[in-house]
Amino acid sequence: MLEFEVQWYRLGGGPSGQIHERFGMSDRDYFASVNDLLQESPPEQLSPSAIERMRGVVRRRLWMAK
Repeated sequence: MLEFEVQWYRLGGGPSGQIHERFGMSDRDYFASVNDLLQESPPEQLSPSAIERMRGVVRRRLWMAK
């Protein structure tokens, strides 16, 4: 899941259709899961500032999914 989002966060997060098709989840459930994963084990290949940008995208998408 994090690998998928690493590819998309710069563009505002993964597309809803691809999220549902690949993970069988709503945007809300997907981004809540990504948020949990970022807390537990952030991607090692990303810098701390990139991780913060990714967290910002996750927060925005969770807000939009309400």
